[in-house]
Amino acid sequence: MTKVKKIFTDHPLLIIVILFACVSCFAIMNAAPLITKVASPYTLWTKQLFFYILSAVIVFIIYYIGNDSVYDHIELIYYICLFLLFLLAFDHILCKRILGWTNRNLIPFAHSAGGATSWFNLPGFSLQPSEFMKIIIVIYLAKITKEYNDEILIRTFQSEINYLLKVLKIIVPPILLILLQNDTGVVLIILVGIFFVVFSSGLRKEWFLFIFGIVALIIGIGTYLFLFQHDIFTKILPSHQIARLYGWIDPEGTIGKEGFQLFYSLLSYGSAGLFGHGFQAVVKNFPEAQTDFIFAVITTDYGFIGGFVTIALIVIFDVIILRIGLKSTNDRDKYFTMGIFGLLFFQQVWNIGMILGLLPITGITLPFISYGGSSLLSYMLTIGMFLDIEHQNNIVKNKQKI
Repeated sequence: MTKVKKIFTDHPLLIIVILFACVSCFAIMNAAPLITKVASPYTLWTKQLFFYILSAVIVFIIYYIGNDSVYDHIELIYYICLFLLFLLAFDHILCKRILGWTNRNLIPFAHSAGGATSWFNLPGFSLQPSEFMKIIIVIYLAKITKEYNDEILIRTFQSEINYLLKVLKIIVPPILLILLQNDTGVVLIILVGIFFVVFSSGLRKEWFLFIFGIVALIIGIGTYLFLFQHDIFTKILPSHQIARLYGWIDPEGTIGKEGFQLFYSLLSYGSAGLFGHGFQAVVKNFPEAQTDFIFAVITTDYGFIGGFVTIALIVIFDVIILRIGLKSTNDRDKYFTMGIFGLLFFQQVWNIGMILGLLPITGITLPFISYGGSSLLSYMLTIGMFLDIEHQNNIVKNKQKI
């Protein structure tokens, strides 16, 4: 019993993950009356619990084999995942764009939903390779960034160009394949994770001023086209993304179509007050309650208190992983930490922001809370790596005491 207590006191990250599991399963249980179109909605939380139990096994395996083994095999893992992304992209282009099939797929187990072909439907489980690829890219970039900084004695413009070309070689193929699957949400998450790794690599600030300039230019052109050249704007973006944009800008005016999801969720939690409407309350039905809109379920049923507790857990979790990673004496761990923090922070802010109506709805879920096996399993891989980093930190700390 003392050993078990020591595990949790020495690893507060485990306590937060267990609390995440409790919040996630309970929130999905609360969402059951809103997801009647999903098979067995009242037992969906048990499936999420199973994912957490399976994830715990994966965490133990990663912690047991060590991060060095993960980095040694990351290139092979990258190409396996890239091949799976290729199969899905090929299926989407052939079946949806060339053959015009709406409910059929050519590649075995390939599955389409919401206008995207991003899943393999395996018996009892849906696998989304892009969710794993976002973690794989961060690990791969952390490795090559460490190698680059170890090899370069003096930074030059040419050396930084060579490093950025290596980065592009890794990130361009999966990003293109994910875009061909028609899944822009994951691409946005990946781009933020890449930025955080590259930002921490020590590149001169001019590169980032250039990146910010490009992003600002794209946003400016997009805004201009939307306001003054609407016909061109609608030709650039897919129809489902245009619909989401209208639903975000004017949810009440588009309540009969694009805006009903956001508007009904706003009505639900907007009237919840301090303590919410209670267990499994239904004020208005809105789709994706167990995934994209899980935070709306929490705030609807448990009001401001439920939302505050959830956000507090998220903030504590982020602080813990930053503390663990940035304390490491290995720069590779620091690059990895910054990349994972970037992925998490972007998803957390965007998901809660779109629930509040501050950001467009893009299908971005809330990590560790939203229902979904692939997302949970992918992020739990990083938990195993953070535990190994913490273990190495403790070894260094104990040696310093001697």
